[in-house]
Amino acid sequence: MNVFIASKANHIKGIVDEVLFLEDGTAAPFEYKYAEFKDTIFQTYKFQLVLHAIMIKENYNMDVKKGFICFTRSNNHIEEIIFTEKDFKKGREIIEEILNIIDKGFILENPNIRISA
Repeated sequence: MNVFIASKANHIKGIVDEVLFLEDGTAAPFEYKYAEFKDTIFQTYKFQLVLHAIMIKENYNMDVKKGFICFTRSNNHIEEIIFTEKDFKKGREIIEEILNIIDKGFILENPNIRISA
């Protein structure tokens, strides 16, 4: 489906594979991964969903409590990821770090490492 979504408040944008509207009145990001499920969810996958959830909350004015990943190389195995307030806090910290890198041109922990355009 590919839903373009953006957050003006958080200065991010992206494409969510699908936005699900659930029976409990919440919404959820749904992502397809061309990968095998090996009994673990990588943090990069989880926080991709968290960032999508932040944008869904802002755009649809709906609570987002969980997200889903479909692993297409494991017979479309679906994993549900429950979000906590700590996840959303970390997601906003990730956004802030990225914006600082873009704004200042270096990674804050090591200002000697420069990112060239």
